[in-house]
Amino acid sequence: MSKFYSRVIDYIWLALVALLPITSLPLVAKIVRSSSVAPASLIFLGLLIVLWLPVYLKKNGRFPFQTKIVFVFLLVALISTALSFLYLVPIYKSNTLIRSVFEGVATLVIGFFFYLVTTAVPNTDRKLSVTLKMLNWSGLVMLFWALIYFWGISFGSDATRKALFNLQFLFSTSRLYVIRAMGFTSEPSWLANLLNLLYLPYWLAATLTRFTVHGKRIWIFSLENLLLVLGLVSLYATMSRAGYFAFFLVLGFLFIKLNVYLINRISKRWNSNRMRTLLNVVLVVGIVFSYLVTVIGTLYVFSKIDPRMSDVFSIQLLKERGFTMYLDQLQFGERITYWQTGWRIFNAHPLFGVGLGNAGFYFKRLLPDYAWQMAEVRALSYHSDGLLNVKSMWMRVFAELGIMGFSVFLVFLLVTAFTSGQLLKSTSQFKRTIGWMGIFMLIAFIVEGFSVDSFALPYMWISTGFVAATWRWTNSL
Repeated sequence: MSKFYSRVIDYIWLALVALLPITSLPLVAKIVRSSSVAPASLIFLGLLIVLWLPVYLKKNGRFPFQTKIVFVFLLVALISTALSFLYLVPIYKSNTLIRSVFEGVATLVIGFFFYLVTTAVPNTDRKLSVTLKMLNWSGLVMLFWALIYFWGISFGSDATRKALFNLQFLFSTSRLYVIRAMGFTSEPSWLANLLNLLYLPYWLAATLTRFTVHGKRIWIFSLENLLLVLGLVSLYATMSRAGYFAFFLVLGFLFIKLNVYLINRISKRWNSNRMRTLLNVVLVVGIVFSYLVTVIGTLYVFSKIDPRMSDVFSIQLLKERGFTMYLDQLQFGERITYWQTGWRIFNAHPLFGVGLGNAGFYFKRLLPDYAWQMAEVRALSYHSDGLLNVKSMWMRVFAELGIMGFSVFLVFLLVTAFTSGQLLKSTSQFKRTIGWMGIFMLIAFIVEGFSVDSFALPYMWISTGFVAATWRWTNSL
């Protein structure tokens, strides 16, 4: 019975990992009554909570110490939300405070349990390895579908497009995008998000350390190398500007490390301190110049391939219509106004925020005046019954949980960075790979945290949880 039970739990966990690419499964959307954030893996998370967690706790099962910080974050969030019932919350259409709070708390609880099971279910070398194998195979299927969809929508016949649309509706509840890859997600930016926060960090780390969990290679190439290339093509096909920037930030980090290594290597060849200093200055100036050229060149390429960026170099537009409408023309101004509103909410309630899910009640009162010039803001305000949201994890934590919640959240991310750094010091190739994965994920999250604001999306929790699990459970790997 014990072996059978363990095997069932392992299969449920692998099913959870296999379904991570699906963010908005219609069946789950009906269960949780959400049209967007409804990850298919939530079904198997629920099974683990019911079948695994009580037994694990009864047997005095251990968790990595990092889970204590996430638990404290959850506790602070609940306190902040409880305090929100003492505030004079503005009325916004037919929305109720209780429903909003319930949905907000539910998303964070879901994220917490994703993290919890990831840190403890794969608690042996074999389970950690099998998890990565499943991540690779599910990622391969995801990339295959993303590229097929992108190719078919861009170059296929009307019949092909119709067939692809019908298939996509089996996995997604949202509207379909033309000439942008979606994978199994709700929208292209979410595909970029899961690539940057889970799949690409592992594939890039494995490529950097020359590690493969499968043990076999084709000549000098591993499956992770192939997946990295396909992943980058899929990331390009999403045409997500935040997704591009997040990955470029990771590459910039690696480029800086390479530059520092080269500077140290070259400067050691000079005996004169003055010449060494001069050389360092020249190299640093050259590096900064190359970064500027890279940024400008990248923006130029985007202006040619992405219609939203066609006016990025339009100085005339900036002069005639101002910075706000310039950003609006780039279809980016709305995001800035949402972030600014979130910051205003934080300024009004700096200590504990306004509680999970409640930021939208304060939007109409605290939106900047210029925001009403933007079509999207007017449409959402006058033609939608739903609450507006901050569209940024960073600003959401500030607005809804205040400085108390943000401080704990930041400590959690810093501890994950420290844990990743400890793994990098290991002689184990596996540990170093997961250490790099954690570092790359955290760097990408700096940008992705300005793109997605839902706690229920599992990718950040899975990546950080796997770092903690590797630190806690690995032995021989």
